[in-house]
Amino acid sequence: MEVFFRDDLDITKKNFLTLEDVPPVSLGGKPLILTCKECNSKSGHKLDANLLNILLEADSKQFLPNSETLSTFEIDGNIINGKIKIDGDGKFLIDFQTNNSNPKSKDGFKNGLFYSETTYNPIFYPNLKYTTRFRSKKIKMKFKKNSDERRAEIALLRIAYLYAYSKLWNGFLINNNLKKVREQILNPDKFILPKVFWIKYEFPEDCQGINIITLPRKLQCFLIIFRLKTKSKSRQFSIALPGPSEISFDIYENLEELLCKGDGTEKEGITFETLPEKDYIKDENLVFGSHYYWQTYTNDTYKPRFKEDNDNGCR
Repeated sequence: MEVFFRDDLDITKKNFLTLEDVPPVSLGGKPLILTCKECNSKSGHKLDANLLNILLEADSKQFLPNSETLSTFEIDGNIINGKIKIDGDGKFLIDFQTNNSNPKSKDGFKNGLFYSETTYNPIFYPNLKYTTRFRSKKIKMKFKKNSDERRAEIALLRIAYLYAYSKLWNGFLINNNLKKVREQILNPDKFILPKVFWIKYEFPEDCQGINIITLPRKLQCFLIIFRLKTKSKSRQFSIALPGPSEISFDIYENLEELLCKGDGTEKEGITFETLPEKDYIKDENLVFGSHYYWQTYTNDTYKPRFKEDNDNGCR
């Protein structure tokens, strides 16, 4: 909510404006919006890095092609560091990084994994080399966690907020219920919002962008749908942002009450409208477009119309 002017584009200023990728370019995003250097740098370090790491960890745990993760390996109580890699063909590769491990554990691990035997007497056959074979040992493997789940969740919230703002512009900010969303983004380690602010459905592809949930009334909100892409997988995320009505901020508690049962993917009578692609920034008549469509779609007299080419609930 700070004010910036044209001369804040000057990179010699202390907190100049930067071009930010939304989502992060490491997750398939592109330059989309201007944010100040301070916010851009802090979010990259605190939020985006954790989001990337948690998705890469998920790829590795599913052993998806083109994934890799840091791991530890243990034999007889001897633990060493290493990496697990899955190449593009699905081939499983293990890299034991003994140089980065405790020396005593390294030697114990090697002795537990390998043994040497001579097939011929070395006195009579000095040119023959030892043959190395694997022992029949059980190796315990543990993925290293290099991410903070809460910060990754706030990173998703930030992506949704910046995406919606980049499309709807300043009219979108005149929504008192977004104040706590901004506070949560700026203070990711505080629990300002409840944990649940997403919907775990796989929505149709033509619903990506900004939507408004119209029914049930307890879940009326802006729903920002986008994809994040790693080298291994593309995933869809649907993040709820409160609208300007009185009930809207309560959606975070209502989401958990109504949707977080079982695995949270069961659709329960949700209807929504996808906002049309328009130039909300340059067209003066659309300055308050977010409020106009909110009032239109959440009005009790509004009757949603189904898209003829879509029977998956995208309205």
